[in-house]
Amino acid sequence: MIEAPTPKTWKQQVLPFAVSGVLGFLTDAAVVWIMTSYGGWGDIPAQLLAFMVAVTVTWLVNRSWTFAEHASERWVKEWLRYTTANSVGAAVNNAVYIVLVLTLSLFSKHPIFAVAAGSVVGMGVNFMASRRLVFRRS
Repeated sequence: MIEAPTPKTWKQQVLPFAVSGVLGFLTDAAVVWIMTSYGGWGDIPAQLLAFMVAVTVTWLVNRSWTFAEHASERWVKEWLRYTTANSVGAAVNNAVYIVLVLTLSLFSKHPIFAVAAGSVVGMGVNFMASRRLVFRRS
């Protein structure tokens, strides 16, 4: 008899989730670069396309690696939940960036620190939403 895999703890899921996020970032950046440099797209439409491609890449990685034991057979519904959850995380990421840059001189002088802070907070939101809302335990 084949046994179900032992569910991973959140600590075992964080590193694969972070790796997925890095792959998502690289995908996002590559699509924006290709579409703006070679596709003749504007910055905003390119980013919208890039987000959809990147969120799909991270969903595929997370459903097959990070949260494999909780992947749903109803993959379209799972993808929609994941995309929605990660859209919230992206909004939080951007809100943290904006608040920091507009309110603290350190971040307005060095916005890369605000990017990092927003990314960490956004990743936390995405991780919790993915773990609790998208790839729920049965």
